[in-house]
Amino acid sequence: RYKGQGHTATLSRVSTFYLLLDLMQFFNLYHDQQFDQAIDVMQRLKLLPFRAEDVDSKVTSFRQYTDEIRHNCPDILLATMNVLYTQYRSAKSTSPASPALGRATSDGGLAEYLTVRRSQARALITFAGMLPYRMPGDTSARLVQMEALMN
Repeated sequence: RYKGQGHTATLSRVSTFYLLLDLMQFFNLYHDQQFDQAIDVMQRLKLLPFRAEDVDSKVTSFRQYTDEIRHNCPDILLATMNVLYTQYRSAKSTSPASPALGRATSDGGLAEYLTVRRSQARALITFAGMLPYRMPGDTSARLVQMEALMN
């Protein structure tokens, strides 16, 4: 809608605007409990690391985001960790022979799926700990608690 009308904003502000729109899409999917789509959106945004080897580069790129993005980081981390935990818990409670696992069984089995979700959670915890940004105290505690529940 806005692309066709033109604007006089700086490239930084335009990028922030579109990233915030994408984050709105993520949170809408999250609140609608469409967790597979929500995690897909977050992975496409490349805002957070989902592999341990990506943590350093994501911390470096975090410094380049505007305050409008950085101030939302605790909520983004908590929602993403909650999605990972919910997917983990759901997959673990579903029997391995069930077709409800869908993605898990096609990725090489339940054990592999659970391992991937745990490693993604660990990457988020490491990222949160390395951020040069002071997060509310309960954010770190809640992130660690959800990650611990996956082990």
